Amino acid sequence: MVVKRGARGAAAFTAGGATDCPSREVGAVDLVGAGDAFVAGYLSGHLHGADVPARRYRAVTTAAFAVATRGDWEGLPTRDEFGCSTNPKERPSADSKD
Repeated sequence: MVVKRGARGAAAFTAGGATDCPSREVGAVDLVGAGDAFVAGYLSGHLHGADVPARRYRAVTTAAFAVATRGDWEGLPTRDEFGCSTNPKERPSADSKD
């Protein structure tokens, strides 16, 4: 289970225990769509085979993009802007306990 906590980041609860992921610090312009962006980022990570920590990282990062601009989807990153293919934190971890 993943719990989003807004500016305090997100927590995950798995069979291996509970872990936290801090939020990304950005200048918030508009909070509309932040939760939807979080879920989109998390599910995107899941669909691309990322482990739980990488999914949470992608989720809080996508939400940060969303709140940094006005509107609910206008600030969302493309794959290239997000760096999905080059960011090591986005790659599944073979030894992750989450």
